[in-house]
Amino acid sequence: MDYNQLPPFIRESNIFTENEKIKLAQIERLPTPHEVDDITSLPEIYELLNAFIGDQSARNTHLQLKAKEYLQDNQVDMAWKVLLI
Repeated sequence: MDYNQLPPFIRESNIFTENEKIKLAQIERLPTPHEVDDITSLPEIYELLNAFIGDQSARNTHLQLKAKEYLQDNQVDMAWKVLLI
């Protein structure tokens, strides 16, 4: 994926560094909707999703922070799954 093809919410995010955005852009393929759905039952993701019901802005911020953690562990695919929830 080209850097310019990153979704605006990632390109314009203040949470990710430029290097992290470049890392996200280097993925070969995006996870499928089924792959994204599969992670919602993981305890740390499930907890995060339920903690911010009704506050979409805070939910998105915390999902990006979680994705950043995965990026720091070089788990780019998992970071994308979190971002696409």
